[in-house]
Amino acid sequence: MYLIYNLILTVLTVFLLPYYYFKSKKSGENLNLRERFAFYDQNLDLLFPADKVIWIQAASAGETLAAQKLTSEIRAKYPKARIIFSTMTASGKNLAKKKIEGADLIIYLPFDLNWVVKRAVRIFKPDLFIMIETELWPNLIKALDEQKCQIMLASGRISDDSFDQYKFLGSLLDDMLSRIDIFSMQHQEAAEKIAELGAAEDHICINGNLKYDIELQPPEKDEYFVKREMLKITDKTKVLAAGSTHQGEEEIILNLYQQLKSDFDQFKLLLAPRYVERRDELLKFAQDKEIAAVLYSELKRNEIQLDENTDLIIIDTMGELAQLYFYADLVFIGGSLIDRGGHNVIEAAARAKVVLFGESMYNFKEERDFLLDNEVAFEIKDADDFYEKAYQLLANDEYREQRAEKAAEVIEKNRGSVRKQLQLIDVLLKQGVDSDAGE
Repeated sequence: MYLIYNLILTVLTVFLLPYYYFKSKKSGENLNLRERFAFYDQNLDLLFPADKVIWIQAASAGETLAAQKLTSEIRAKYPKARIIFSTMTASGKNLAKKKIEGADLIIYLPFDLNWVVKRAVRIFKPDLFIMIETELWPNLIKALDEQKCQIMLASGRISDDSFDQYKFLGSLLDDMLSRIDIFSMQHQEAAEKIAELGAAEDHICINGNLKYDIELQPPEKDEYFVKREMLKITDKTKVLAAGSTHQGEEEIILNLYQQLKSDFDQFKLLLAPRYVERRDELLKFAQDKEIAAVLYSELKRNEIQLDENTDLIIIDTMGELAQLYFYADLVFIGGSLIDRGGHNVIEAAARAKVVLFGESMYNFKEERDFLLDNEVAFEIKDADDFYEKAYQLLANDEYREQRAEKAAEVIEKNRGSVRKQLQLIDVLLKQGVDSDAGE
């Protein structure tokens, strides 16, 4: 089965290389294909080999933020260890450089080609590999296991789409799952899914969601008021933040903006597309609807200033959306009005914000149900329902603020996943030492 997998992956890689090349040219991002083939520009002889090497893999920006506190706690507990932090996307790597201070090396995850991952594992010789949420790569896991590296899935979850896709791997999936030492899943449903896929039940445990333990660092008082002034937010301004939006949702959101703009004398919309490279597309879209809009990046660089007629700000920077939630009265989570499965709702709720989302939240069902059950989030059915709920929440300050305070409280009560993951990490590292000693 590995032979077939590697043949298919090799063919796909050959065909996708031109795509990666032209994507990097178009977006201006350095996708660093050398690094993805495990050829590193850094002088790795200064870091490796080391007595203890811990490799943490987070797919993109959301998983990187989820891993932030865990990584800092690992660094505090194992100060002499070498920590590698890898990610798959340019946005994830850029964010990791800003947020993951405890890592000795931040890299792209190597392509899951047999010779590539073997090369990476041979260079780093990790003692422990930690996958955040869902990062199951057959060749990499096989190479790590053969190197006698302990392997852990932390804050694990299996989306409906991933669940169906993994089933196609057949015996390859069985072999891969048998090589993972601990499946530390977010909740019961995730545990049941990984067990149904073939993971050994005595290797599965439930230790919560790392995203409940996200670092909450409110802006300093001076910074807070400087940014409010930059965004022209006053005590009378109503602010809606629409985060991680996709094509097909922005038209609904801009129509909502026009409706709410007529209801409130002072109203602003912070619109953050999931993919920042769509900023020019959204500027043009707003212009076609005769809505004045500016880019947040230009505001930050003082290239332009807001005037009284411009209340739509397109957030086109990476890693700042969660902090900008502090300036909003109400937050909408994108990817939920279309069949996309939604995005992270915890970041906004943890910052004491009432959250709105559409009916497509199947990738975050547990978080959705948790917030709905605690009445700190609202599901919207269509554009009319979106307007009615947004208007009612923005118009009723006392009720909205009560719900927002409760949102922060219920998130706080569910923190603690990092501590539980650290206990498992300690067990795995000791097992690795005992295994080496027994040879």
